[in-house]
Amino acid sequence: MRSRLAASAAACVIAMFLTAGPALAHTSNQSGDRHGHNPQPSPVTEVASQLISPLKVAFGPNGSYLVAESFAGQLTKISAKGEKSVVVSAPGQEIAGVSVGFGTTYYFNNDQGSGPEPGAELLPARLMSIDYKGKTRTITDLSKFEAANNPDGNTVYGVRDAAPACLAQAPYLQSKGEVFSHPYSTSPTLGGVIVGDAGANNIVFVSNSGYVKLIKALPAEPITIDAGVVALGAQMGMVIPECMLGLKYYAQPVPTDVEVSGTWVYYTVLPGVPGESLGVGKAYRTNLLTGKTQLLAEGLAAPTGIAVGWDGTVYVSQLMGDGVSVINNGKVTNVLPAAMASDVAVSGRTLAALTNALAETGGSLLTMRLK
Repeated sequence: MRSRLAASAAACVIAMFLTAGPALAHTSNQSGDRHGHNPQPSPVTEVASQLISPLKVAFGPNGSYLVAESFAGQLTKISAKGEKSVVVSAPGQEIAGVSVGFGTTYYFNNDQGSGPEPGAELLPARLMSIDYKGKTRTITDLSKFEAANNPDGNTVYGVRDAAPACLAQAPYLQSKGEVFSHPYSTSPTLGGVIVGDAGANNIVFVSNSGYVKLIKALPAEPITIDAGVVALGAQMGMVIPECMLGLKYYAQPVPTDVEVSGTWVYYTVLPGVPGESLGVGKAYRTNLLTGKTQLLAEGLAAPTGIAVGWDGTVYVSQLMGDGVSVINNGKVTNVLPAAMASDVAVSGRTLAALTNALAETGGSLLTMRLK
């Protein structure tokens, strides 16, 4: 049960697995800064507008920005003055996961398929690079790693503890990890790039020569089946039997963004159906040396971007939340109010964010000076 990000402003939903209904109430919006005061937001500048499904942003050379206009199959360079130029044009493809580091631009060129149920077939997911001379090459196809390994292949998703007679009423509420790759985010590191695969539910390291190493197969995200979950299932035409009330539904742990800072990889998780519409997203970090994982925040409304500032401050964008927020000691504080904030990036004292990402009128690239 999967689907790609739905480019529908009416739905305003991120749906890595199954397009869900409108978001239910969530509690991630909080006021006050990390010291307990109401922050005064810095002036915000709209650098560019009318972007088509802008889902990932990175700081480029000479004060520019690189934006993945995903469903347009386009990687766009935007100058500090807002002038646009096309870097990659691949109509019919999905361009995703743009990042820049060590003089190299990384991005994904993903086949989108033609079937009604994305994920029903394993499609090429090409990690591409552009060097400082402008030469483009394919580093690897992540779908081949998934086909050979499928790290979550033995993970049981859905309801695990239902009695056989109960599960027989809704057998579609239990499955194992299928062979599916949808890499969606990258973060450069020494010798290669860290990748978040939103289809395979894992984080991997890919060397510049194409060697792929598993860093972490993400564990399923438990969600209690309550009346709200039952109602959401009904909206989707999925019957959840009464005998499952109170049980845990183990949702697929979709990594939507990754960011390397020091020895840590920071990442956002958007639990798959029904979690994508329940405001139960989370932010984590995992130590690349020890494997230790820490929960940074929970109760996020479709978190799809994460960034770490020069001082260690963690920023997160929430597609179905209130914009871009700061995470500090588990507290989430809004610093840039915006609708449909799909990504955030930080360089020095400049924060860049993509907003209105799924709006029919097009999305925007905003910048804000950090104090």
